[in-house]
Amino acid sequence: MKKLYKARRVNDFDRAMRAKYSLSSLDLIANAARGALEMMRDRLQGRKTLILVGSGNNGADGINLFLLMQKEGMDVCIYYASEGKSEENRSLRALVPPISVSSTLCGYDVIVDAIYGASFHPPLSDDVRSLLDEVNSLSAFRAALDVPSAYYFKADLTITFTMLKEEEVLSAHNAGRIVLFNPGFPDDEIESYAEDSCLLEDEDYFAPSFSDVDYKNTRGHLLMKAGSPSYKGAAILSAKAAFHAGCGLVTLNADRGVRDMVYSYPPLIIREGNVDYTSYSALLAGPGWGECGNRSFLGFKGNMVLDADALAMIEKGDDFEYRAVLTPHVGEFRRLSRRLGIGEDAVALSKALRAVVVKKSNIVEIAYSSARYFYVGDNPSLGVAGSGDVLAGIIGAFLASGLSPLEAAINGVILHQMSGRKAHERLGYYDSLDLIEEVGRLR
Repeated sequence: MKKLYKARRVNDFDRAMRAKYSLSSLDLIANAARGALEMMRDRLQGRKTLILVGSGNNGADGINLFLLMQKEGMDVCIYYASEGKSEENRSLRALVPPISVSSTLCGYDVIVDAIYGASFHPPLSDDVRSLLDEVNSLSAFRAALDVPSAYYFKADLTITFTMLKEEEVLSAHNAGRIVLFNPGFPDDEIESYAEDSCLLEDEDYFAPSFSDVDYKNTRGHLLMKAGSPSYKGAAILSAKAAFHAGCGLVTLNADRGVRDMVYSYPPLIIREGNVDYTSYSALLAGPGWGECGNRSFLGFKGNMVLDADALAMIEKGDDFEYRAVLTPHVGEFRRLSRRLGIGEDAVALSKALRAVVVKKSNIVEIAYSSARYFYVGDNPSLGVAGSGDVLAGIIGAFLASGLSPLEAAINGVILHQMSGRKAHERLGYYDSLDLIEEVGRLR
């Protein structure tokens, strides 16, 4: 799990550290360029490179990279996207021979972006937008120093300095592969710099463990309020996913219209009418609930997952005491936020309902009060009917086995995403039943 920082806070940190330790801007710029060269050396060696240079210290990084490459005899030119404004930028420009300044963007194998760094302030000028549009259309390998300029430059590689920036992660389709380099700030200062946002990676996954003597009654019993005559399949998918995620027992609390579901999926226990909530480890409500939906889930005092149609039952003033995990996709998230009269912000929704919020998209955002966690998915194969029901079942199983709502949400999202990638590698595009098989293999 890696900390993420808003770009403006990284700039604040930069200024504070330079003042506290009397760090030279030129030294930091030189270090950044040396680090970038080492990280790209294999890509740059023997290839014709163009460095796009802006007006500030990000441009100075690019000029210093040019000087290092030229000293080593590499084939490199500079393209000035604007006039130099910072003192460091202007002083370094004086060292660039005019013959090395290019007036064209074409004919290069590698293009390095050093126009705008983390201190970019919108709007993006029409001239620079046009320039970046042209660069983005070229077949050259594209690398960005610190951040992709204006988060508009489409990088194959981003060498980010000091800290991972939230903005570049949230526009990951433009940042490409992101690598981190510290140009000279004290490591302990970086580590102690507080932030409530984190990037989740597959390595962060852990599953609830079971002993050799565990059996169905000790691996958690999940109660489901799901399914309807029109949407029986959603409940089956969630139940099957819960079993494959390690749950020992799954009971469906349903009316007569869906009781024949047991014939479609024999492992599922069917209970009609009222049930004793204290007999269950966790609750999952919503998948395929349709016309059967109601607010009965509010009577459950343990941990729960609220998905799909259960989200439509939530009202302003509901308080889940952080026992609930809400799993809206983008449309459901928007509708719920508007119904509660809050902005479309996952942290605001989490605070309003006192719940863990999992906002599903190509970049999954998990909010827990003020804390935010992101998982960069970018896997279109997960965009298949029933995928959300599978995720809800996984999280429900993890709750039933004893994980906290936040732990269940984080690990459920990672397992769901890893399973989607494995299914795609094995099958290409697939259905949700194939996805569930991978859940069982990876869990």
